[in-house]
Amino acid sequence: MKKALLLFAKQRFSEMKASHEQQSAGPNSSSQLAAPISPTPNLIIEAFLPRLNLNADSFLVDLGCGDGRWLIAANEHTRCRCLGIDVDQDRLRVAQKSIDQSGLQELVKIREQDVFEFVKQSDDIVKADVIVIYLFREAMMEIGPMLHERLVLNYRNDEDEVPPKRVHVLSVGFGLTGWTQAYEEKINGIRVYLYNLDQ
Repeated sequence: MKKALLLFAKQRFSEMKASHEQQSAGPNSSSQLAAPISPTPNLIIEAFLPRLNLNADSFLVDLGCGDGRWLIAANEHTRCRCLGIDVDQDRLRVAQKSIDQSGLQELVKIREQDVFEFVKQSDDIVKADVIVIYLFREAMMEIGPMLHERLVLNYRNDEDEVPPKRVHVLSVGFGLTGWTQAYEEKINGIRVYLYNLDQ
């Protein structure tokens, strides 16, 4: 069943990528559907939340948040602020329902937006202390350089004096090309990579 879901999701990824490229005027267009339908297993969330050094002042961003399970778990763990980004309206409805039922509306937000556009354009990505990513391999290859540019190059070139900070980037399923992980673990057959960026 899991293989069938992943195959279906990859087919949708290819179809939406082709559609998005046809509609986009830019040569470096990206796909809208970049994440698997399959959610992150709770075992991975439970194993890695303590490694993210979250506290009540932290800000977590989940790229491809799906049903919002990372957002809710992180907030319940530390009461940190969380933002989830996804294009799948059905999954976002599930996420919003869970957020509402848990009474977390003030600290946990979701947004319907293409993850690539979010990384390129939103200041929220630079404000994040933790970024969670669960995308297809093809999407990981695209988003890795974008994240590096926003989180490291642009941040260091900012004219304002900003104190340095460490950003944790957690990647589920596939690693970020060209990045060096601080920690890696395989849980239930799924590889999880943790990267630490010093800005």
